[in-house]
Amino acid sequence: MTAALDLSAARESSPAPPGIAPARWARLEAFLGAMTPAAAGKLFATLEHARLNGADDGLPTAAMLAALRAQLAAHKAQFPARPLTAQRIFFTPFEDFFVSGRRGRKRRARIARSSLAPLWRLLTEDAACLEARAAAVALDAAIARGAADLSALSDALYATAALGLSRLVAHAEQDAAFRADLGGRLAAGGDAQAGAAALLDLAEINLILPAHRHFALARAAFPKPVPALTEENLYEARALYARVSAEANDAAPYLLLSIAARMEAPWRALRLVHHIAGAADETLTHAREDAEILAESLFEDLESHARQLERDADDDLYTEDATASLSHFAEAAGGLIGEASAAGDGVAVNRAEACRDIAAGALMRFCEQAHAAIRKTQPVRHAGGSSRLMGLRPDIDRPLDPGAEARAGAGAKFLAEAGNLAQRLGRADAAAALVADVAAETRRYAGDLVSEIRAGEGADRIAARRRMEQTLALAGPLLPPAELALIRERAAAAAVSA
Repeated sequence: MTAALDLSAARESSPAPPGIAPARWARLEAFLGAMTPAAAGKLFATLEHARLNGADDGLPTAAMLAALRAQLAAHKAQFPARPLTAQRIFFTPFEDFFVSGRRGRKRRARIARSSLAPLWRLLTEDAACLEARAAAVALDAAIARGAADLSALSDALYATAALGLSRLVAHAEQDAAFRADLGGRLAAGGDAQAGAAALLDLAEINLILPAHRHFALARAAFPKPVPALTEENLYEARALYARVSAEANDAAPYLLLSIAARMEAPWRALRLVHHIAGAADETLTHAREDAEILAESLFEDLESHARQLERDADDDLYTEDATASLSHFAEAAGGLIGEASAAGDGVAVNRAEACRDIAAGALMRFCEQAHAAIRKTQPVRHAGGSSRLMGLRPDIDRPLDPGAEARAGAGAKFLAEAGNLAQRLGRADAAAALVADVAAETRRYAGDLVSEIRAGEGADRIAARRRMEQTLALAGPLLPPAELALIRERAAAAAVSA
């Protein structure tokens, strides 16, 4: 392929579906996310059937299916049975490479599901793919009449599809105007970047088509989810890799990528990297290079996650999301470092540690946001000359902003978990000083409130006691129970003082 179809040449975002207002999509996405797994499965099947029969006009079907797919996966729900079609048979060997959402540049072995339906339309409608259209019609007819053996017709579909797609790719490489038009057809309603990324998806499918049988064998040999790779698994993977290298060498690294995608924890595939890299000989001349492609994919995932944490830390804090994302990152980074260390791969260890540094920086920023949220529930004002307090004193009359207590409570819980997250990131002291400062500030504020309760009368004392209850409720994750109990006792004693 020429530079015009280089896999790093396009960037794609994930806005609301074309023709759908962002506000409407936000409401629809929220509705889909709130569905029970059973309801989501039923709607998924209905939408799939409607799309196959062209009865989904006006609906953002692809985006809705992606949202429902994520909903079903999150609940580990069983996907509804899907009708067998020529289209489904065609794409099944490559399913390990399909992604529902894609941000940033087009990456190797990351094919957007949104590209599949337009690609199939090309195969069954474009003049360059007339043979593929005939093969698809014949295969669908055989399915409809209940034919038992579809292998010959399936092989014919793959062969004719490879012929048609090769024509389209060759034309696109030589003709910029045709390339732009083809991208527009693949990303109807999308911008030029989305079209370029979809065209790269087409080119990638075309690249790996000759290896469709090998991907099917890998799927059978490594049923999802693969918990870990045994010695037997490694040699099975090596045998599969050797066969695809001999018959469809350009697709050989994709077989390794497909096995990694089938693993419960993809970082465990680093063991496969070292095994294949060590298998280089006169028959597997590209083994080391292909293994490096898999290694690069694993580290691109980790680096992308680290940079996403960095971006998230500059946005509003959503503590549950931050905790989940940091935990997922910590597991992946720790796993890669463990596998690399066991193999004596210092370069890989250093690369993962650099990602940990970025994640630790994001953790600190999240902690700072949590600290700021807590401070908003501890308002102060300058003390008057007759006050027993020096400098600043709690401002018990200032009402808290709506939602401030909930945000502060979430922030306090996040800070209480920050030490564990830092430990898992291999940066045990990353947040320790800040968390200690927040605890000290909270302790000091509560102590000042005791003085306010003691000095106040009537409405002032009531307001001070109310603020104390708010403060202690938020302090639960930050201060030891014994210390909280002592502060409560002091506040109670101050409340009955003369």
